[in-house]
Amino acid sequence: MFQFNNKTVCFFSTVPKDKLQYENYSLQDIRILEELGFKVLIANNFSGIPLNCDLYFSWWASGSALPLIKALLSRKPIITIAGGTEAMLYCDSVTKQPVGYLNMPLWKKLATRVSLNLSTKVLVVSHFMSHDVKLLGAKNPLVVHNCVDTELFIPNNKVKGTYITSIFRTDKDTVRLKRGKVFIFAIAEVLKVYPSQLFVIIGKKGNDFDCINEITHDLGINNNIIFVGEVANSDVLSWIQRSALYVQISDTETFGLAIAEAMSCGVPVLVSRRGAIPEVVGDFGIYVDHNSVHSVAQGMIDFLSMDTQEIEKIGHKLRSRILTHFSYSKRKSKLINLFKTVLINE
Repeated sequence: MFQFNNKTVCFFSTVPKDKLQYENYSLQDIRILEELGFKVLIANNFSGIPLNCDLYFSWWASGSALPLIKALLSRKPIITIAGGTEAMLYCDSVTKQPVGYLNMPLWKKLATRVSLNLSTKVLVVSHFMSHDVKLLGAKNPLVVHNCVDTELFIPNNKVKGTYITSIFRTDKDTVRLKRGKVFIFAIAEVLKVYPSQLFVIIGKKGNDFDCINEITHDLGINNNIIFVGEVANSDVLSWIQRSALYVQISDTETFGLAIAEAMSCGVPVLVSRRGAIPEVVGDFGIYVDHNSVHSVAQGMIDFLSMDTQEIEKIGHKLRSRILTHFSYSKRKSKLINLFKTVLINE
């Protein structure tokens, strides 16, 4: 394997270092860099970014303006990963409310455009993102899909999945994006048919949690829902492996890493046909209208009526898709080729 043993890379993300344990995409890229022999220096603010690194590797388009300054001063290459809706020209499918780039303050829009225009190379995490990122100034963005550690996220054949699980923070913006309230009302419909079914919601409790919790009490479904709160990635794995079905009905996704992790565990997924989700799931997901409580509920009811063999067959197909298209080794291989090109052409 090609190694970069005498090279230093600055890995930058505006996420605080102690929060990286909650971000698999960041952890995986740091691991890849270390496995390739780079000396990895992690920074999350401007003063912490060292000068004269051989390479700057930065997550998120707007925040990448900070390491871009140091890279330009050092005359060194910078790779920017445009991985979120801040690099998307997106409006809510129902309210038409601007989200992402269209809803950012002027300074953040400017920072995003500068990063996309001046970075040595811009990566996007799905083909879905390419169009908007080009419109915002990126030249020939390279698609390098997010990935799953398929040796970690594996089916647990010793445990029968029982929960229907979803992951989203309960702050108002995320609940709206992930259609959290649609999911809650759909749960009430499912419980009319399967009254003992248990549901799990994983994610940091935010400013909409009290409202969500009140709705569950008003509907009389609070005893069927476990609000786990924010957990580290190592704990997410065990919850997914104990799930019968994973639900993510977002209005858009730039990739959908949690969906891919569930797929890698052989857990069937019920999803919306929005953003990059179909790019990840392919033909093997249970697709629903994410704006319809009835459609989401019926999708869950139809799943719960399937026999075990049918569910296992779906799970095998989903894991096979992850192994083929979105494995850790596949992302690592693409990054190796990119690093060689960028550093050789420096």
